[in-house]
Amino acid sequence: MKLLFICGATVCDGALKCPSWVRGIISCIGDDVTIFSADHSGNEAITLPVGEKAVRLYPKQLWDVADRFGGAVKRESADVIVIFGTESAYTLPVMKLCEAAGVLDKTALFAQGLACACAKHYAEGVPAKVIRRWTFRDLLRRENIKTEQKRMEMRVDAERKAIALTRHFIGRTTMDRAVCAMLNPRASYYRCNDLLRSSFYEGQWCCDRCEKRRIFISQYYYPLNGFHYLLEAAALLKKKYPDLRIAAAGYNPILGSAAKNELKDSSYIRYIKSLVRQYDLQEHIELLGVLDEQRMKAEYLKANVFVLPSTIENSPNSLGEAMMLGVPCVAADVGGVSDFAAHQTDAFLYPSPATYLLAHYLDRVLSDPEEAVRIGENGRKRAAADFDRKTNIQSLQDAFRTIAKKSCFHDPYLFFQFSASPPDALLRGDDPPHRRRLSLCGDGAHSP
Repeated sequence: MKLLFICGATVCDGALKCPSWVRGIISCIGDDVTIFSADHSGNEAITLPVGEKAVRLYPKQLWDVADRFGGAVKRESADVIVIFGTESAYTLPVMKLCEAAGVLDKTALFAQGLACACAKHYAEGVPAKVIRRWTFRDLLRRENIKTEQKRMEMRVDAERKAIALTRHFIGRTTMDRAVCAMLNPRASYYRCNDLLRSSFYEGQWCCDRCEKRRIFISQYYYPLNGFHYLLEAAALLKKKYPDLRIAAAGYNPILGSAAKNELKDSSYIRYIKSLVRQYDLQEHIELLGVLDEQRMKAEYLKANVFVLPSTIENSPNSLGEAMMLGVPCVAADVGGVSDFAAHQTDAFLYPSPATYLLAHYLDRVLSDPEEAVRIGENGRKRAAADFDRKTNIQSLQDAFRTIAKKSCFHDPYLFFQFSASPPDALLRGDDPPHRRRLSLCGDGAHSP
């Protein structure tokens, strides 16, 4: 069986850069499956060895609405096409290509973030004046929180159209299943849990070796990460825990007042800095910068507790990684989080805006080592079942084989062109006015 993956894979300095679940499939999938990962990075086509398998990566070709709707770059036969991410800019254009080619029966849409939910919850808890504000950095980039939210809302319409077209939907949570059922109740739904990064299947958190009162958050730069909520909870905790420490991974804009640093601030980061000063948390925040897999794992193991204060999540791998290592977790009960953790058994869950409950559950972990160990161990057992590599690979294989049997391709070859930033017409799902139909031919020619 041959799979064509449409995802954000890139080739950089000869190395494969793609989502962790794709790398997991490449390393774990059976020998009867070949992975073709469609690259839209602009690099020349290249075949790279990954383990004992070869992954062919395809170059980006700009969508040219003035001349044609699609074009041939490379050709390979495929049994199933898997499009990664309902919210991705290329998803609807590729779905429309599949529709025009008559291969929707062989095309599966893989849920990731879900723009319809992210747009709704993107800036919850952030003051309206901060959402509307423009910093110098925002003006240079022509985007602030409001425009980011609007851009995401633009993707919602494209996402809805893509989901309406799909006949096979691969997801992992009650949240994405509900979205699929509302927008396309006729689509077949396949539950296939994620594969975590390889190193997180080894090692275990130890209460005696962690740094006491250290809270770890894996992302914080965007409003939907909910860092503003965590700071409010920290303000409630710091009197009881004067040595409280919040370690945050991600881009580090440097907390400080120097003019050169202020110029780099987005409106949200400026808001975060104001909260740090308001709650007098300057000595309690440690910004770690962007971390690779091994450093991220080390931070999980070093922390007393992992927190996920997001305003929305579908299937947060960061929570899965922390639980797999046995780190005690406190998470906002949003989106699909409750599909992977039971409250007060596998983790502590709380309503996203309720920062007093976030502080309460953090206090329970920080003040009671036995409770921390209990929650961590239960979470580890739960994650071991939810993210079992053998089980999840089998689920994916079963889904792909089921889809492959649905019907035969009308044409043995499939051609794709990609754009990291397709024209607005394609993002909305509109066909160019002069080209309403596409016929894909084996020799690469295009019929009008």
